[in-house]
Amino acid sequence: MKRDFKAIMLYLIFGLPFFLLLFIVVLYVGNCGFSTDCSQASLPQIIHTPIPTMIPATLPAVGMGNAEGSQSQCTVPARTLLSAWVSSGYPETDPFQFQDASSNTCQAIFSDVKPLFTEANLWYKGALSCTSCHNSDIAAASANMDLSSYAGILAGGKRSSPEVKGEDILGGGVWDQSKLNDMLFIKQMMPFGRPPGAVAPDGPTIQAGLPVTNVNSFSTEVPAGIEIARPSNPGGSGEAVKLIGDPKPGEQIFVDNCQKCHGAEGKGGVLNPGSDDGTVPALNPIDSTLISPDYKTFAYNLDLFLQNGSIPPGESAVDMMPAWGAQKVLTQQQIADVIAYIISLNQ
Repeated sequence: MKRDFKAIMLYLIFGLPFFLLLFIVVLYVGNCGFSTDCSQASLPQIIHTPIPTMIPATLPAVGMGNAEGSQSQCTVPARTLLSAWVSSGYPETDPFQFQDASSNTCQAIFSDVKPLFTEANLWYKGALSCTSCHNSDIAAASANMDLSSYAGILAGGKRSSPEVKGEDILGGGVWDQSKLNDMLFIKQMMPFGRPPGAVAPDGPTIQAGLPVTNVNSFSTEVPAGIEIARPSNPGGSGEAVKLIGDPKPGEQIFVDNCQKCHGAEGKGGVLNPGSDDGTVPALNPIDSTLISPDYKTFAYNLDLFLQNGSIPPGESAVDMMPAWGAQKVLTQQQIADVIAYIISLNQ
């Protein structure tokens, strides 16, 4: 028995290196063949995914929450932004200006202000949004005040019903006399339950609006050798190209005024007898010569059509592009919003 055990141990000791070497040889030959550089290796077929892993560099960058795409927003404390908005007469769609944290002159609209009331965790970590307590349910809302919409803010607080206005919280356009300034920054009572020292004296610093130099800068130069589509009617661009467009209201303006000719979401398919191709041009996708990675150039190309209108080529086209701007059918801010919406469809 002792002899058998000894023999087994000897076989294991001297046999294991041999089997290990044999295993390595089989593994190498099986994968690399009888070559020293694996040139005879038989590799599995590469399976290519049909989904590209990178966005083509020729496409414009997709913006994050702002129609201006790659243009940098301004950095501004809440107090500065609210003060500028109120002192400018608290406009809803018209732009107002302010100085950001870097002393740049910036331009914004109400949609830049609204997140201060509607976003949670903004004033401090764990903070409820203002609209959690001040919302459209006037009977149950704290102070009977609605901060969820522009109309609600203007209607004020201590309202007896949704149909009536209450006490003005904007000081009639005088920031230092406004209830908003008093509660948020003077008495520092809101947002409700804020821990001592959790909020900076001027409130949270956010990204809002754009530098005026960016808003007003755009290229109108046509690249050599490229013919960009232009309206048949003469005329230049309007003030809309200097404004910040918001695609959300722009979508509704499009539905009300443009969809009947350009189709739902601008996808076309609407007949236009008498025109060269018999249809109204689609806006989604839009004529490729109008598209530009520079937002303002793209906006300028669209603005020319919206301001001046255009007659489609053909002997007697039934539908023609109205001069929405020149005829003052739409305001310049509405045109800017429609432009932002159309650009968003083509990103």
